Amino acid sequence: MEELKEEQILKGFWCWDTESKFPPKSIIRVEDYYPKSKLNLSITQLDTASKVQKKIVEQWCELLPSLADVKFLWLSSKVSQNIFDAVCKMPNLEGLYIKWSSIKDVSNLKQLKHLKHLHIGSSAQVESIEVLSDLDKLVTLEIENFKKIADFNPISSLVKLQGLGIDGSIWTAQKLTSLKPLENLTRLKYLTLLNTRILDKYFEPVLKLKDLVRFNASWNYPEAEFEKLKSLPKLKYGNVETSLKEVREKTQIQLEEK
Repeated sequence: MEELKEEQILKGFWCWDTESKFPPKSIIRVEDYYPKSKLNLSITQLDTASKVQKKIVEQWCELLPSLADVKFLWLSSKVSQNIFDAVCKMPNLEGLYIKWSSIKDVSNLKQLKHLKHLHIGSSAQVESIEVLSDLDKLVTLEIENFKKIADFNPISSLVKLQGLGIDGSIWTAQKLTSLKPLENLTRLKYLTLLNTRILDKYFEPVLKLKDLVRFNASWNYPEAEFEKLKSLPKLKYGNVETSLKEVREKTQIQLEEK
């Protein structure tokens, strides 16, 4: 099983690396495609006539299921349901990055038998995440602004996860009923809960994640909960301090030492 590198733990699996072309330069038209393992598409939100954009999307929806060489795909503009469904027919996809979307149904993810890394940016219309329980090869999972979802129990079986993000958007907090579904994910190296509202405001399940190196959460939780995190033996990035006040005091000391 692959292990995340230190930089991936610190910055997330999908951190940009221009030297290794991760991601590669985005393309728009199918004519610009040539066989390769990494593909970056920007095929919506184009400054062109709607019928031209529609044709471009249709061409990619027809082509994508046949691209057996592509292992990592970035969708760098808004993703519609038909684009998403076409992507889910790609035979050898290991990594999928969606910047943001209007998709409602993600159930076709179960067709991606080799998927290890999944990022779905702001997708407020997603209605169910039950399919996630079937993605047992996932090493990293990052989802943002799934505002119709509060119960994340389907991820409790993803015991191979080393990276997990359940985040809100800039303007909308992500609600979570509880962090209890996370307590079995003992291989987690990083966990982000940015702009979230955990309804029970209880970090106790996180304390079972003994391999956790980075934990990032909003400061809208009791200081006592952050204090508990000090028992995690490997935690060194993110919310290491117990309050925003402590962060500010530490920053001030560092500035004065300079």
